[in-house]
Amino acid sequence: MVNIGSISFEDIFKDVLFLENIMISIRNDGGVAELRIDRNTPFRVNGQYATIGDEKGSWHVHINTTQVREAKFVIEEKENGNKSYSLRFFNSNNSLVLRVNFMKMYTSDNVPIQESLIQYNRLFAKYGGKELLTLTPPQVS
Repeated sequence: MVNIGSISFEDIFKDVLFLENIMISIRNDGGVAELRIDRNTPFRVNGQYATIGDEKGSWHVHINTTQVREAKFVIEEKENGNKSYSLRFFNSNNSLVLRVNFMKMYTSDNVPIQESLIQYNRLFAKYGGKELLTLTPPQVS
């Protein structure tokens, strides 16, 4: 378990990169971008901005880490009875900045995939088993 009092966006996202079957989504009023990430997805922080993806590649995302204030582990029940699992990052206005979606949680027969559940639960436990985390802003000079 990490020190719950000093968790940053960078800390959590570095852990997310080591997970399998992950998709990040970013939504605004007119659309949604969904991007599959894996262990080879470049991630770096320079000043207040985190860059996910390769700036010279086919896609990349910049996140202003000074604006990301909370992380929330979310489990939602879907209409078919299955559950969806995500980690959501919010700004100080409680607006969603970025969503990490845990994919492939069920087989085609709607049986939970234990390895996928374990992956989510390990990340949740690492951060104290708390649904809502207040994030420490980066030190930007």
